[in-house]
Amino acid sequence: MGGTAITPLSWALFFFCVAVWGSAYATVRFCLEHGAAPWLIVAARLWLATFALNLFLAWRHSAGKAPPPTPKARRKLFAMGLLGAVIPFGLYAWAQQYAPSGLAGLYSALTPLMVGVLAPLFAAEERLTLNRIIGLSLGFAGVAVLMGPAAFGAAHTTPLLPQLAVAAAAASYAINNLVGRMGASVPAIEAAAGWTFFGALSATPFAIWQTAQHGWPEPLAWVGIAALAIGPTALAAIAFFHLLRTTGPLFVSQTNYLLPVWAIVLGAMWFGETIAGNLIGALALIAAGLFVTQEGWKALRR
Repeated sequence: MGGTAITPLSWALFFFCVAVWGSAYATVRFCLEHGAAPWLIVAARLWLATFALNLFLAWRHSAGKAPPPTPKARRKLFAMGLLGAVIPFGLYAWAQQYAPSGLAGLYSALTPLMVGVLAPLFAAEERLTLNRIIGLSLGFAGVAVLMGPAAFGAAHTTPLLPQLAVAAAAASYAINNLVGRMGASVPAIEAAAGWTFFGALSATPFAIWQTAQHGWPEPLAWVGIAALAIGPTALAAIAFFHLLRTTGPLFVSQTNYLLPVWAIVLGAMWFGETIAGNLIGALALIAAGLFVTQEGWKALRR
């Protein structure tokens, strides 16, 4: 399913995903503050993204520019809708009632480590080299520095089941990345439209149940949900599937290291939250991890 060459376009899409996925945390908080239930946010953003993507696809198909997905591709996209949206969203939503956000963020950084270990089993070109081991470890260390000692201390006070839930969510994201690289090859836009549709379909029953308990949100919440649908969901999904096909699951999974950094910066800009001094050290470790994993010295030589 394509090569693993890292191009300037790959890096541009990588940082685009970091920017829009990282902004989703602040946008979700905005929606929650205006009365939207968590599962309503999940289902509504996926349905709106599905509508926008399929509207664009209808135009492309009418112009003969894209083939329809095969039944085999639909099965894969259904699996990704569960693994990449419904399962991890549900696990995080439940676990964060008991686990502090720092601990949840630390566990989310397990995703690239899991991908690095499992990827060679799914794709021969994704072999686990010494550079990748060192780079992934540096990235995880950066997230650990960012979250601080409180995240580790919280592991002693948080019940085991919520910790297992956030670890399972990280594993679900990792398997989702690997499944996306396997099997039928689907163009990025078709893959994004299928993923959002199956994710929305699976999340809707939870959204109906939770909205019945919480009530209907304020109009401003729908503005935030629309923003989530376009940027962090529809456009980011297209970039994500393109990166999966062209660079491999390990490269794209390393966005998990930078997401908490960008989320903290946006939290400070939008909500006046304090930025701790460990942000710079964490960012340096994460940058070093990306440099080592992708063998950046080769690019410098060129």
